Amino acid sequence: MAGGHSSPFPPPSSTHRRRPQERDEERGEGERGSRRGGGRHLHGYTTTPTEEEQEREKSPMAHARSTGSLPVANVQALAETCNDPDQQIPERYIRADANADEVISGDDCTAAIPTVDLSKLLDPLSSDEETAKLGSACQQWGFFQLINHGVSEDVIRDARKDIAEFFRLPLETKKAYSQLPSGIEGYGQAFVVSHEQKLDWADMFYLVLRPGESRNMALWPAHPPSFRNSIDRYSSETARVARCLLEFMAKDMGVRPGSLLERFQDQPQGIRMNYYPPCREAGKVVGLSPHTDAAGLTLLLQVNDVPGLQIRSPGGRWLAVGAPPDDGAFVVNVGDILEIMSNGKYRSVEHRAVVRPDRERVSAAVFHRPCQDAVVGPLPELVGEGGGDNARYTSMGYLDFMKRYYSAKLDGRNHLDGLRIKLSSSKG
Repeated sequence: MAGGHSSPFPPPSSTHRRRPQERDEERGEGERGSRRGGGRHLHGYTTTPTEEEQEREKSPMAHARSTGSLPVANVQALAETCNDPDQQIPERYIRADANADEVISGDDCTAAIPTVDLSKLLDPLSSDEETAKLGSACQQWGFFQLINHGVSEDVIRDARKDIAEFFRLPLETKKAYSQLPSGIEGYGQAFVVSHEQKLDWADMFYLVLRPGESRNMALWPAHPPSFRNSIDRYSSETARVARCLLEFMAKDMGVRPGSLLERFQDQPQGIRMNYYPPCREAGKVVGLSPHTDAAGLTLLLQVNDVPGLQIRSPGGRWLAVGAPPDDGAFVVNVGDILEIMSNGKYRSVEHRAVVRPDRERVSAAVFHRPCQDAVVGPLPELVGEGGGDNARYTSMGYLDFMKRYYSAKLDGRNHLDGLRIKLSSSKG
């Protein structure tokens, strides 16, 4: 089983686990609305930002508020109209190349992504062998299924229930949590940078989770009533899992665990909840454009039982990732930042989401990112005198890295490949 009611991890520091209900509940009801002229609009009045809000804008997750996305139509509502046979799907959603590439079924055992067992990583008798499996998965695939991860079944069940219930709320209720013009947090879509680009057949709801003081509680729904507590618990548990995986990844890379973990200090974390409505012409649209993740690690949870994730297999074809081996398994993938920090040993793999003609799909991706002042570049132990290899990627500050990522539309590996150093030009 993936769950189990005891966790193999130590409890997180109390300074980074503030329950949402411990904050002023009125903020969830009253602080909705835009910020203009340096103030906050609260029930029609403009107020000065609080010290907490000012500090939040300086937080490691401030990049999520620094680059907005152009507003677009709500896809869930659009689907209700367009699924009528007499209605046409708007041209901006039609993708001529949606089915241009061959897709391999994940049911083919020779093409299935690897499975890693966290309990075996933690067991001294099996740790070395399982660490080798973890490293191979990160090097060859960039994706793996994670089982026996220690996150309890009730935490996963509650998160699934409340995420699904949020997307079932009336549209006007969800709009109260709409993205602000200055960032991607909230309900809407991301990476819409022009009025001409093609759009994804999906709605998303993005929240900053960690550090706790970075949270904008005005965007944390008051309904369903258990949402805040469910997502808070889920955040803490997935942060533990991510920290554990990073420690074993460092071991596989041949670097001190502290060298990697210090770059993820305080474990900045965000969650993107995805709703993919059914589309009667599913072959003409894309749920989420091909991309890589600008994160260290991503933990994906299927909220319902409808698959839709596809990844670039080592052979270059799309691989449909089927149902997890058990109901509570995570799909984990290496992000751009880990590929860069590993100096290319690990792979951040292009992936996309497709939709179904008859069923909605709901998923939730938790992104684990470095701290604000981290340098995104190859770890010193892996390059130069430390590792004997040339740096394969340009180094830059984390916030500059994220601004670069959010300023463009999703486009495969272009963001990551643009940071590669052409080694041939540096050789004599």
